[in-house]
Amino acid sequence: MHTLLVLYLLGAGLWRTALAQPAAPTPPARDLAFYLTQARDNSPLTHDIRNQGQAVQLETERLRAFYTKAAGTLVGNYTAVPVLNRDNGRTRLSYGADASTTNYVGYDVALSNGSLYQGYAQLTQPLFNQKRFEAYAQQAQGLGLSQQNLARLSLHDLEKLVGDQYILCRQDLDQLAYVRELLDILGRQRLLVQKLVEASLLKQSDYLLLNIEVETQQVFLNTYRTAYHRDLLDLNVLCGIGDTAEVPLAAPDLALRRQGPPVGLSGFTQRYRLDSLVLTANQRVFETRYQPLVNAFANGGLEAISLADIPQRFGVSAGLSFSVYLFDGHQRQTSRNRTHVLLETTRAYQRNFATVNPVRQQRLLYELRQLTERQRLAREQIASYRQVLDSYKRETIAGQLSVVFYVQVLKNYAVAARDLVLLENNRLLLINAYNYWTW
Repeated sequence: MHTLLVLYLLGAGLWRTALAQPAAPTPPARDLAFYLTQARDNSPLTHDIRNQGQAVQLETERLRAFYTKAAGTLVGNYTAVPVLNRDNGRTRLSYGADASTTNYVGYDVALSNGSLYQGYAQLTQPLFNQKRFEAYAQQAQGLGLSQQNLARLSLHDLEKLVGDQYILCRQDLDQLAYVRELLDILGRQRLLVQKLVEASLLKQSDYLLLNIEVETQQVFLNTYRTAYHRDLLDLNVLCGIGDTAEVPLAAPDLALRRQGPPVGLSGFTQRYRLDSLVLTANQRVFETRYQPLVNAFANGGLEAISLADIPQRFGVSAGLSFSVYLFDGHQRQTSRNRTHVLLETTRAYQRNFATVNPVRQQRLLYELRQLTERQRLAREQIASYRQVLDSYKRETIAGQLSVVFYVQVLKNYAVAARDLVLLENNRLLLINAYNYWTW
């Protein structure tokens, strides 16, 4: 009695100590929406989309200033034209030959004037350049929109990858759940078999067989736990999350997107529309070279050929410059033909997508319907296995059935439970793929 009292008091003390110690807090579960939001917020693609819009606006302003606003320049030149002067029967190096020099070696002084001192400020104003500016601005805007669209497509691809990775993590968790269920069933059964073995109602080999199956499931448990940790870290990498903690994940509630946008407004076909816009803008820019180029200019400053004349050689000038292409070997028509060919290629890609994407979507829907039916049959099979296991459990305890048969049915149940997890995983992947193409 004294021993029992001591054990009771010790047990009561340990129980109170366990109650006094707070349980470790379980981290809150995260869902698919959380990871998708993190992926969008942390991805450089999101910043690329926003910054491309700002860059296009800034480039448009730059082009407006370049093609329509006046530009001021400051010019300074000094040119020396040395010659070997042989006048008066003597050869010497002269840095300032003039028109009186007759016997010399070097550039003709009548053309070079011996030297040049030049320094002036010039103002140049493009005239009649609005169409040229509009063509270049349209080209810049088209390129910017095309880059934005590529970033959106890449971000859409990232969202699909995040969805697939999240589904894979949930598959690991579901596999862990059914293995733990099996271990719980085996644990209870092993305890009963152990008592029956001790009572000489069952063989020791029956108990050892259950032990082997428990060890096998513990190996699976360790494998799936390792896979979940690895896949969760991969998910964090995709979403740009700097966290290595293991957190639970909620079951994804993926709804099938029933109606997508018209083919012409699909996020995938926007690429072809923008490619056509860029090709058209490039051709329009090329056509501007055949428009007259007119500039007005004015300058003021110094132009002299002699150092002594500099104080008297300050002045101003103004004028117009004009240039226009007359002939360039039919480059204009060749460029038009090239643009036409590339536009036809872009339209061919767009027609192909409009043809095959509905077929792809219907294939995914068909697979989804077939897989849903297989899931129904798999659930019925698992329910039947549960009934058989309950019956075999009673018969094994009563000594009417060998543990071998019970373990075999349990293995079949484990396979069916695993297949059901894989079916659910495939169903979610099909929904994610269908939603990806219905965009």
